[in-house]
Amino acid sequence: MAFRLIVLLTAATLSSAGFTAAAWSLTRGQTDQAIAFGWPAIAVAITVAILVPMGKRPGSAG
Repeated sequence: MAFRLIVLLTAATLSSAGFTAAAWSLTRGQTDQAIAFGWPAIAVAITVAILVPMGKRPGSAG
C-alpha cells in the first residue's frame, strides 16, 4: 500500500511539473515547446498507471 502511494505521488508530481511547463510555454506562444513538455508528462502518467501493482480488489476470488 505504501509503495503504491509513493509511486502514485511521484508520478503525479512529475506529471504536474510537465503540464505546468507545457502551460507556461503555451501562454508564451511557444507551441512546439508546450508539446515537447506535455507529451512526456502524459507518458509518465500512462506508464505508471499500467505498471503500478494492483491491490486486492473487493469481491475478487483468490
